[in-house]
Amino acid sequence: MKEEPQNPGTSPLNLSELSDFQFGPSWARPGAAAGQQAISKPRYQQEREPRAFSREGGRPARSVKPRSEGRRPDSRREHPQRPPRELPQPAEGFRVELRPGNSILEVFSSEIQKQKRALPLMDLARVVMADKSRYDLVFMKLEGGSPLHRSTKDQACWLSEAEALAYLWKAPWFSELYKTEEIETEAPKGNFNAVAVCGIGGEIIGPVNWHGYQPALMNLYRSRYSYMPLDAFRSRITVEKDEQKVADWIKAASTRTVWKPTREGAEQLVLDSTTAVDADFRENHYASVYEVTDKVFINGATPRPLLSPGLAAHVAILSDKTRRFPQMLIPNLCHGMARHHMPIYKWHGNHFTGPSRVRAIPADTVLADRMMAIINWAKENSGKKADAMFAALSGVPAGTDEESKAAATEAHAPYVADMIWLLEQGFLVVTGDNAVWYPKGDAAPEPSKPTPGNTKSGKRKGKGKPAPAPQKDNA
Repeated sequence: MKEEPQNPGTSPLNLSELSDFQFGPSWARPGAAAGQQAISKPRYQQEREPRAFSREGGRPARSVKPRSEGRRPDSRREHPQRPPRELPQPAEGFRVELRPGNSILEVFSSEIQKQKRALPLMDLARVVMADKSRYDLVFMKLEGGSPLHRSTKDQACWLSEAEALAYLWKAPWFSELYKTEEIETEAPKGNFNAVAVCGIGGEIIGPVNWHGYQPALMNLYRSRYSYMPLDAFRSRITVEKDEQKVADWIKAASTRTVWKPTREGAEQLVLDSTTAVDADFRENHYASVYEVTDKVFINGATPRPLLSPGLAAHVAILSDKTRRFPQMLIPNLCHGMARHHMPIYKWHGNHFTGPSRVRAIPADTVLADRMMAIINWAKENSGKKADAMFAALSGVPAGTDEESKAAATEAHAPYVADMIWLLEQGFLVVTGDNAVWYPKGDAAPEPSKPTPGNTKSGKRKGKGKPAPAPQKDNA
């Protein structure tokens, strides 16, 4: 009984290795032995430790130890813990889009052309969303919105100059601009019988009646706790009457921190407060360190401390939503692949990309006998594997020992070369599971309207469906 081929748009393709960009067997890899050469991973792909998953909700499985009676408390619990962060609100005044990164698009286009496979964009979207470094979020300022402040040193991005100045004190490049020194100073004078203490980390700030209390409070906030609102930080300050803590503070206050610019001509300038450093940075370095712009690309893997909370909220929300619904990425994936001169077409209700747009063989085309044999086999066996086709047409099946493999490779080689030409012309399709399809037979595709970059003229005969509009997030 004749085997019924599966619909290529709905069959579950085995793409478990797609993230490694191993698109199939060796017949599409010139000069490689069958089944022995795999495509190496791209440089940007990082090795990851395997994770075990439970059956409930796909969450990581954990081993649970039984609780023992009379167990001693964990000493780590005695130390103050950072309070849980409140979920920030996404910043308003921006249109936000999630797009595949240019590096992953280059890998897709290169490997598809090399392997001659047609792949559903839905599967490529899943590959993109499997790694945060493979996609970018594009922030575009709307009318009436505020521009973004993007660091040229480490890609940090902020909504205001105030946020950018606050980041200065945590930035890894701070030491490139300023040298920090501790100098001896006279001990504070006054009647101090209590000190303010940070209830989060236990730092001693100083007596509230000390003239340097407010600068010390703000310095601690900027250097360690700027992730939380200032009012919330102030609410965690307590005043303690403790002679030892007062003595410790007086000893620490007998030294003073100053900063000296490292730029040429300013080595002798001494900045004795964080406010003075902020003013110096704003006047001498801000324009070179920060670009004020209306459009910013933020990679999905950018550490959240490098982003304004309102921007980080957009990244988290849109990334999570697109990961759960990867079809949201398909419109921008269409445009991205088109920019890399990859054709996009509809087939069985799905968007595909491949080495060429599928088309019927022109009536006046004369094919060589071997090519006609391939076409005729595909018409009768559409959906079956390429290895079965080569074995049937050459009469030499792939063996298991090295001698048989070598004989099969030699016998299949002429058919491989002709097959590649047919794929490049769009007369046949081979999908990621190595199945050969005759696209203009019973399973005729539905060509979509060409997107920019698909054709030289930008026009094509016949009806078509336009590519979907890019997904976006309007704040």
